[in-house]
Amino acid sequence: MLRIFSLSDTQEMERQGHFWSLFFAFLGLAQAVILFTEVSLFGRCAETMTMRLRSQLFRNIMRMDIAYFDSPRHTTGSLATRLATDTPNVRAALDFRLGAVFSAGVAFVGGIALALYYNWQLAVLVICVLPIAGLGQLFHVRHLKGRADKDKRAYEQAGKLVLEAMENIRTVYALSAEKRFWKSFLAVWMRHTRGQPKVVFHRHSPLVSPAPFPFHTFFSVSVGLSLLFAEFVEPMGLFNVMFAISFSSTTIGIIFKMLAEKPQIDSASKGGIVKPIKGDIQLDSIHFSYPQRTKAKVLNGLELSVQAGQRLALVGQSGCGKSTVVSLVERFYDPLDGRVLIDGEDIRQHNVKNLRAQMALVSQDPILFDCSIKDNLLYGLDSSLISELQLEDALAMANLSTFVHQQLPQGWDTRVGEKGVQLSGGQKQRLAIARALLRDPKILLLDEATSALDSESEKMVQEALERVSEGRTCIVIAHRLSTITNADQIVILNEGGVVEKGTHQELLNLRGLYYGLIQKSQLTTTKVC
Repeated sequence: MLRIFSLSDTQEMERQGHFWSLFFAFLGLAQAVILFTEVSLFGRCAETMTMRLRSQLFRNIMRMDIAYFDSPRHTTGSLATRLATDTPNVRAALDFRLGAVFSAGVAFVGGIALALYYNWQLAVLVICVLPIAGLGQLFHVRHLKGRADKDKRAYEQAGKLVLEAMENIRTVYALSAEKRFWKSFLAVWMRHTRGQPKVVFHRHSPLVSPAPFPFHTFFSVSVGLSLLFAEFVEPMGLFNVMFAISFSSTTIGIIFKMLAEKPQIDSASKGGIVKPIKGDIQLDSIHFSYPQRTKAKVLNGLELSVQAGQRLALVGQSGCGKSTVVSLVERFYDPLDGRVLIDGEDIRQHNVKNLRAQMALVSQDPILFDCSIKDNLLYGLDSSLISELQLEDALAMANLSTFVHQQLPQGWDTRVGEKGVQLSGGQKQRLAIARALLRDPKILLLDEATSALDSESEKMVQEALERVSEGRTCIVIAHRLSTITNADQIVILNEGGVVEKGTHQELLNLRGLYYGLIQKSQLTTTKVC
């Protein structure tokens, strides 16, 4: 351009000036189009990758075994935060910033090549100064990356507190604990924000920001490399972009570590025996302790067996291992030693999904989802294979038909609310029974299914349970002993082992622990009456 303006011929200078003006205008337009295309493509790539990553992460979480969720590192709040905030952070490493890295890198390499071409001595001299600025940026990125780890922990703790408060809001109100939760939430963020001034300093301090590069440029000009080395200022913005990618690399590392985790009991596995079961159950010399409490033995050489179609009742004090037996039969956990046998075959040889599809569990506190009654009934089932007649039969056997069709405005299309908040305890329990019945299970597991109900609701639920347990292998954990007197076998557990077993009458004749529990329950009933 300087050569053009130095021409003596005015017309020639004007002609070349117009040409180069149009040329630079075209370059500007081309750059705008290329930049728009770059941002669009990288942005779309980032969104697609984030969606796939979040989907795969959630799928991997859903296939983990129960022991995984028992770990304090895998709380609901922590996992929700990973899905909600960490996966979008990956976008920072894939959107326009990645394009900036490429363009800045090309400019940087091109600038050095030109410098070496025009004057390699001065180029080498200036390149030797580059590590000084690079060290400052390295310190800058490392510090902020460490701070990003602390931010993640703060987000997880805050998310856990909020989720816990929202899920149990009635209890929070009843205990007047609103202020306590607010203070806990505030404490988490106060610890987090105390470190923010340091972050601001490290972000904007001239010692660690891109400020060293103007000094480098000045040095370059001063030694006679002219405007060529001024091109280093913009490419060195690469370090700022690299911070965003460095921050994202922490997140990516955590996410890919979670994706690499494999469950010990894989419910998504297609391996193992896939066939209908009869319902014979045997627990052979079972030793077990929970993964987070390895020193506390729950079961110690437990021996149990129940034949297909029989009803087994488990009785004992809290913590004696009753619910653990149910968890082992469902294969939520594997025993430390011993075997759980279904139809004479080790449960570990069966396909987990196929096995659980032939079982049904009704627990003390049934979980309902925020959808219609019909959708709750069909959860986990292929709705195309279930007729309306089957739905009606399930509701009738669970003593729910009259309530659903006569008292609810939209019948079985009525939404039950979050966790079934629109229904009473007895109604939720009977809906859970109807849901279990629709699965037509060979094995029915009842974990204190009536313990939280009033006497009227308990009577209706108990009648429903009597009907649905006919012809099925049934393991009942009893809360009230009056509900298990007709069981084929009653087993008394104590300290992880069997101390008594037999029918109701056989155990009464023994006048042992069961007899004492019966006497105590009758005495309590008499006093209440």
